[in-house]
Amino acid sequence: MDILPIVFAVVLVILAVVLSVVGIQMVMVLVQLRQTLQRVNTALSTAEAKVASLTEPLKQFSGTVSGIKTGLKVFETFVGWLQKSKDA
Repeated sequence: MDILPIVFAVVLVILAVVLSVVGIQMVMVLVQLRQTLQRVNTALSTAEAKVASLTEPLKQFSGTVSGIKTGLKVFETFVGWLQKSKDA
């Protein structure tokens, strides 16, 4: 009996075992990557919600300041109109 077919069979079995182990390891790495990405997504969602809760009062304050500016412009226009009608 020739030794070459036996060597090929042994190499084929070893290669199949190694590739199976590598495949299992890749699946495990992908599962861990998925879990990590889910945790990152949760952390980013939490951070986004906290930033939104912090910026909401600033937006309201900005709206209030804008309203006051508009009110002052209307008042200045009214005072200017009174001055013109008083001078005339």
